[in-house]
Amino acid sequence: MSMEAFEIMNKQTSTHTNGTSQQKQLPQSHGVETTAPQPSDAPNPTTESYSAFASQFHTDGYLLFRALCKLSAKTLPGEDGTSNPSTHTPNKLLQPFSVTPPAVDPLALKSKTLSLELILAVFEHCGDAFRTGEKFIYAVQNYLCVSLLKNCMSQHTTVAFLSLKIFLLLVYKFKTYLKSEIEVFVANIFLRVLESPNSPYEQKNLVLEALRVLCSDPTMLTQIFLNYDCDFDAVNLYKNIVHNLTKLSAKATRTQSQYGNQPRKDVEQELALGLAGLEVLVMILRAFLKALNLPGGDDVFEEEADAEHRINWGSLKLDVGLAAMMDDKSRNDAVGDDTSVATTPAKGERPGSSEGEQDGVGTEDVKPPSQDSAANKIVDAFERKETQQKNFETGVVKFTLSLKQGLQFFIENGFTKLDAAEIAKFFHEHKDRLDKTQIGEVLGREPDSSFIKVKKGEEAIDPEKGGEGFFVRILHHYVDVMDYTNMEFDDAIRSFLSGFRLPGEAQKIDRIMEKFAERYTRQNEEVFTSADTAFILGFSVIMLNTDLHNPSIKPERRMTLDSFIRNNRGISANGGDLPVDFLTGIYDRIKAMPFTLKEDDDAREKAGDNAQKEFDTSSLFADAAGFFGSSADDRKREKFRKEREEMMAASEQLFRKRPGKAGEKASMAASSQLAESVSPADVVKPMFDVTWGPLIGTLSQVLETSADANSIALCLNGFVYAVRISSHSGMSLARDTFVNSLAKFTTLGSIKEMKSKNIESIRTLLSIAIIDGDYLGESWAPVLQCISQLALLQLYASGLDADSKFLTENEQDDAHADAGGFFRQPTKAETDRELEENNGRAVLAAVNEVLIDKVFSSSVNLSALGIAHFIEQLVSVSESEIAGESKGGISGVTPLHGKQTGLNAGTSSGHGKDGPRIFCLQRLVEVADYNMDFRPRLAWAQMWELMANHFAKIGCHKNAMVSMFAIDALRQLSFKFLEKPELSDFNFQRIFLRPFLLIMENASSRNDIRELILRCVDNMIRALAHNLRSGWKVFFSILTLSASDPSEKINTLGLAILQRLLDEHLDQLCRLDEFNDHGAESKSDENEEQKQLSALQRRQRNANAEDFVELCKASLSFVQTEESEHPLPIGLSMRALCHTACYADLIASKRVLPPVSGCQSEDPAGSGFTYDGLSDVEAEEMVLWRPIFDGLAAGICSPVPSIHGDVGCIVQRGSLMTLRAILLRHGSLFSVSQWVVILKQVILPSIQIAAEYDNSQVTKITSESPSVSSLDFLSDPLPLPPDSEDEGLIKFAMLSQSEESAPTRPLGEAELLVEASFADLRHNGDGNLSRVHGLAKKDADGIISNEQPFPDSWIATTAPIALGLLTDIIGKVIVDLGVSARTVIWPIVIGQFQRWSIGYPLLRPIHERRAEMTQNDGGSRDAQPWFPCEALVRIGCHELGRIPDVVFDASSSLTEQEAIEWPNTLCLSFSDTLTKNVVSAGMAHEELVECKLAALGIPKEKKDTTEKKESTDVKEIVNTPYGKGRVVGKRKDKHVVGGVEKSVNITVVEMESGATMYGPIVQEKKDQKAQKKEKRSSKTTQPKVKEVIKKGKKSNMTSRDYLYHFVRALKIKCVASHCLQQQLPHFMDLAAWKLGKEEVSKMLEALEHSRQMSRKASLDEDLAHAFQEALFSEWGDGVEEVEAALSSMGKFNHRGGSEMFFLTQQAGSNKATIHLLSLLFLNNLRNKESEKLDNAIVKEWDREGHAQPLLLERMMDVLENFLISEEKDGTLIDPNVWRMSSESGGKVAVYCTSFAVVVVEILNTIIMFSTDQFARHKNVIFPVLCSLVKVQSDEIRGLIYTILSKQVAPLIDVSME
Repeated sequence: MSMEAFEIMNKQTSTHTNGTSQQKQLPQSHGVETTAPQPSDAPNPTTESYSAFASQFHTDGYLLFRALCKLSAKTLPGEDGTSNPSTHTPNKLLQPFSVTPPAVDPLALKSKTLSLELILAVFEHCGDAFRTGEKFIYAVQNYLCVSLLKNCMSQHTTVAFLSLKIFLLLVYKFKTYLKSEIEVFVANIFLRVLESPNSPYEQKNLVLEALRVLCSDPTMLTQIFLNYDCDFDAVNLYKNIVHNLTKLSAKATRTQSQYGNQPRKDVEQELALGLAGLEVLVMILRAFLKALNLPGGDDVFEEEADAEHRINWGSLKLDVGLAAMMDDKSRNDAVGDDTSVATTPAKGERPGSSEGEQDGVGTEDVKPPSQDSAANKIVDAFERKETQQKNFETGVVKFTLSLKQGLQFFIENGFTKLDAAEIAKFFHEHKDRLDKTQIGEVLGREPDSSFIKVKKGEEAIDPEKGGEGFFVRILHHYVDVMDYTNMEFDDAIRSFLSGFRLPGEAQKIDRIMEKFAERYTRQNEEVFTSADTAFILGFSVIMLNTDLHNPSIKPERRMTLDSFIRNNRGISANGGDLPVDFLTGIYDRIKAMPFTLKEDDDAREKAGDNAQKEFDTSSLFADAAGFFGSSADDRKREKFRKEREEMMAASEQLFRKRPGKAGEKASMAASSQLAESVSPADVVKPMFDVTWGPLIGTLSQVLETSADANSIALCLNGFVYAVRISSHSGMSLARDTFVNSLAKFTTLGSIKEMKSKNIESIRTLLSIAIIDGDYLGESWAPVLQCISQLALLQLYASGLDADSKFLTENEQDDAHADAGGFFRQPTKAETDRELEENNGRAVLAAVNEVLIDKVFSSSVNLSALGIAHFIEQLVSVSESEIAGESKGGISGVTPLHGKQTGLNAGTSSGHGKDGPRIFCLQRLVEVADYNMDFRPRLAWAQMWELMANHFAKIGCHKNAMVSMFAIDALRQLSFKFLEKPELSDFNFQRIFLRPFLLIMENASSRNDIRELILRCVDNMIRALAHNLRSGWKVFFSILTLSASDPSEKINTLGLAILQRLLDEHLDQLCRLDEFNDHGAESKSDENEEQKQLSALQRRQRNANAEDFVELCKASLSFVQTEESEHPLPIGLSMRALCHTACYADLIASKRVLPPVSGCQSEDPAGSGFTYDGLSDVEAEEMVLWRPIFDGLAAGICSPVPSIHGDVGCIVQRGSLMTLRAILLRHGSLFSVSQWVVILKQVILPSIQIAAEYDNSQVTKITSESPSVSSLDFLSDPLPLPPDSEDEGLIKFAMLSQSEESAPTRPLGEAELLVEASFADLRHNGDGNLSRVHGLAKKDADGIISNEQPFPDSWIATTAPIALGLLTDIIGKVIVDLGVSARTVIWPIVIGQFQRWSIGYPLLRPIHERRAEMTQNDGGSRDAQPWFPCEALVRIGCHELGRIPDVVFDASSSLTEQEAIEWPNTLCLSFSDTLTKNVVSAGMAHEELVECKLAALGIPKEKKDTTEKKESTDVKEIVNTPYGKGRVVGKRKDKHVVGGVEKSVNITVVEMESGATMYGPIVQEKKDQKAQKKEKRSSKTTQPKVKEVIKKGKKSNMTSRDYLYHFVRALKIKCVASHCLQQQLPHFMDLAAWKLGKEEVSKMLEALEHSRQMSRKASLDEDLAHAFQEALFSEWGDGVEEVEAALSSMGKFNHRGGSEMFFLTQQAGSNKATIHLLSLLFLNNLRNKESEKLDNAIVKEWDREGHAQPLLLERMMDVLENFLISEEKDGTLIDPNVWRMSSESGGKVAVYCTSFAVVVVEILNTIIMFSTDQFARHKNVIFPVLCSLVKVQSDEIRGLIYTILSKQVAPLIDVSME
């Protein structure tokens, strides 16, 4: 039957009926019938009727086609490894060296060839009926593919060639139906042929040709990727193709030494294959370009037209395009024509590219609606597959390291399930990829092992799901899926052990083999009747395998057959033996083939190949192939035959597994159709991502090693294509890699002789820059570096020097170049220069200079993003040029460093460090010029921002010429730009001026450069201030930086510019004409005015406010607040503070308006920064105030000493004075909420920080007595300033403005006050600013400064002013705020007073608190709390005593109700302060004693008993029938009453008369429970000193440290109590008549608590010891030694240490109590002013009745104790020491001396008694008065005389005249 049947069949339609043709029997082909592997459910046409064919022609065609397939599948003799004896009988001696393949029957070969040719003709002419018919498709799948599988691996080139040609046609025409088959052919045949080192050259050549054809078509290429790489169930076919091609291409780069003694022919063939593989790779890139419709997609390589450079491809070219074209032609003819005409493509036309064929890229750009979604879906599948594969590889690694972690990873990522059966299946499927040792460990785990641990009490987990026995279940499932039916026993074991490695433990092997034996016995019951037999024999077989093949066992000691049979006797059922033949067969098979794993075999084979290769290359018989024949070729041929058999067997096995069900086929067809709907352009990116990594290495190696012009052109094309694809696909990493690699091959920047390939690389790089520049991104860097070096070479070629020679500061000596005379040898530098000149001439001849200019002029065509990348990289290259390292940036170029000599010293000579060059800097200016008018303003601003940063950096260059060039360009451009006014809402000025700021910020800039910038700023402000808008912020930032400059000259210049700005350009800065055409009279009017502002005006107002804030920060930056190596002059700081007052005046006068929106309190550097906790309007107002307050607060607590002469803390005091002036002058502008934040966030934190940071000696000073201060040197608070209209201030202002440098503008209120305060400070005035104008006239240098003993102490110099500030603002501002001032602000203020006066509450040190705010752990908790020193205590108490004065002075402005409430509030505050101090002192007292006893080792229980006894003995005064007496002791006596023994508590009382009485307790302590309750409640609020002790122990404090620390703290608390009590009488004189009963009770309670605590402390001997020990600890003795020393001293001295303090405190509390009670009792409270108040407002209550008993009790108690003490101790004291009450308290620690002043107070009170009051109490008072007469004090006796004269005499009618 001829080919006419196929031609006619193409024209037939389905109209032919079955009855018109007679069916014929299936003809039998000659030879052996080949059975195709078929799926189980596939339809077999051989068993069906042929009536299903459309016509007889279809039937005949099918039968003929099948016969041809079977005929072509016949195996030729000799190809199956056997030789034909009739045709080939080689000499057996020479057979091992034979290289001639066995002869083949010519007739059989011709038959095979003819059948393949006919099949090829069938496919070239077949039509739709053949391509879509189910029967024909079945024949192709099951007959033709089997035939091609055998023939494509044929040793005969013609057979293999025809087979490959047929396969390619199948790929084009049947790819939808042959997905599995194509995968098998490419992955298992083609790629393995390329990988195999044993496959012949011709075979690889044909495979490469096939791949070239497939890869040249973008559609076919993408179909491979979509159908396989994006399919989870298929291999990564495209990826494997690329990787194999790159491996093959890499062989073309091997050097001759790497080939060794390999024959030349083999070397040439390997190089040719490598270059062929490289061409296929480049064709892949060209296909990508064609798919993307980019330039280069239609390029034709010279190699394709030049047959001389092809490796025999001219005769083997597979013209698949013709078949594809004929396919479309036949489809068209089936509709119209009846004839089929085959036409060949015209010369130069791509096969298959005819008008009707569109297998490649479609001509239409419009995609179907679903095309994009289909592409995305498939690409997503590819990404998921990649992710899954990566996860699987990760899981493999994890499984190798830990089987549980690995299994958990596989389960979590969905590779398997937590199910024993699924995991067993997973092991079978992936046994070749998983670690077999770990699989064996899983299968051999113990029966009770579980995957999931179950806690006690939880329900057990199913063994199948991870419970106990889970691994055993995996073993069972693993074995149960294996089939050992009819398999030899040893083969079954071999198959079983091929999937894992047996573990080493015998128990594990036992479990595994037991399960195997069970499975084998069940499937082969005729072999073994018992599983035990199989189990025992299995162990024996494993031992036999180990014994026979273990290399460590000598051959003579290995197990023999007899031994093996003997070892297995009696293991059969019932003790019988197994057949000998059975055991012999096992022994022979194991001896011939051991049990091994595939990876072990591969490793051994590789090791053997290497050893053989080493032998072949080093043997003396290396040339024996010429004489004996090539034994190496024979070995390769034999190995390839085995490999081919394995490939064939594996491929046939895969064919059997292909989809056979209709559903699977339909799914595969649908998937293929979906892939066909995707445009190739949509999948180029993921495909190139797979390609570029292996490709870059191959291209680079070939370009580096090859000298062939065509190979170089091929590589350069590959670079161009790869860069273009990666650039347009957004693959920056790939693009950068290719460009860098290409730049390296230009050899620019290195001293090498340029070759033609280097010059071609330059041309290629320039073409990429011009054509693809918009997509280069960061890859511009190496391109521009090469252009820079190219320009340098062109200069050398022209005989010119580089610009670095002219920019080098160190000039070379001209005579040095001529040293050496006529015969001087050229230096290396001169040789290098000559080489560079030669390279430059070669480049100049080959590369047109216009190309370089075009790179920069074409920048106008770049997009916004493209130009940004271009400028960014141009700037980067310019930086490297100026740094002299322009060559080092080129990839792969490392300039040599050495000493430069000769002509090139200091220039770019190619070695050593290059000099600076400005080529790219000049080009940058050109680019700016090209684009300035071309780009929109916004785009140009973005460009300038990139350039400006570079100019700023160059402006800081150490080379003066380079930096001046940059600054000059910057200055001219900036001036030109500022000439154009800036519209609102734009910030172009800020962008343009920013380089000046960057230069100022750079620490490496020179002083002269920074000074020049400041002068430029000054000139621009003077000339262009009217045009400045957003540029103000940059100028202010520059001035701020000038304050921190190390140069004093720059500091002074910066502040001078600020001063000139305030004096001359203030109106231009404020710009109020845009907003306030009419001023707002109130806040409500202002709010209405804000609502009427337009959006533009609101933004402009916000911008002005932001500029003003920056101006404030600029001035305050001159106030030095941090330590510096270059401190600012104090005068600059003080002048800056004056600026601050000016800014406050501007805000107060509304010349600067607050913003109207955008407030925030989180970012201090952001705009609108204000305080939190305010309303919107209040927060907006504080935006302007906050920088002023924050700056002044920083100045107040500045750690800088700022000492001038003997006067210290000048800046701190100046900041405080400035803040004081602002608040006193403008404090009325602030609301209550604003005052709260000012106090909490400005004033109080700053003074507290300053106090805590003061570590001077002042903080360590403690007075010897509370009443005698050692801190008389503390400065006084400032007096209140005069009003603004004060005549003295006006004179001072006129005097200040009369100076030549004074501004013409008038001084504001706060500014004038600050100027006056500073003048007073300079001239050491007394603070009276009304007289400061007189001081200003004097010469300050002639004034002798008041020396301060501690000028470095903030507490000594500034603290009184700081706390006085609080007192002043309360009286002048806060009191006027009404009720809120008292209820909201006063608690904040009194908190600070308490913190300084009594140290309440306890504070952690400031550094600890700051650490707590910045760290999560809060810093160290072991630090001791902060306590105020005595100086702060005295300052705080003094200012607290001033508060009543300022409040009462302001009472005229208060309402009547507030005038009453304020005194009561103050009374409660005094009471609360004193109570807290006393409670904390009492706790400190107790814990100090406890600490002391602990140091001595005395148990606490003993101390408690002793303390209780002493408290009873010394504290209580009781009443007896015989008068008052003091309890001196207690005891318990036992008596027998009525035969019963009873205990009686006896109290020992010492009477005043000296007698001693014994009796029961007559009086208990008053209200002890209440006192204990109060004490407990106070302990809950006051931190314990024990905590400090514990912290001290942790920090290794000694006992001496405890005593010194706590004694000092206790002394300070005693001083605080004394000072507070000293302030109370004055307050009571002012406010007692306004106080209510509750307030008075609180005050009396606090004083009583103070009295009791001090009395207890004064009588505590342990406390006295502690005070003495603290003093003696300075001598270096320990606690025990001190205790012993004190024990030897008298009782008087023993107790004297603490009595000095606590008797004074006790006296003060008594005096204050008596003073208050006397005021209440005498009822002379009201003064003339009180009569004006409404009686209903003043709280009326029985003051006299309330005070009478308390007053008499306190008076009598003091007087009686005074008499006792005077009688007992008075004679021992020098009368000149204590008898004057004004001096008695601080000299001697005796009751009578301390209480003399209290006695005077009592006597004065008695004098003021009315006659009736004295008469009522004369019986109590008169006896005491009589006793006082004997006191040797003239003052007391004089008062007694007055009492007797005034009170007693009238009662008895006696005249005292």
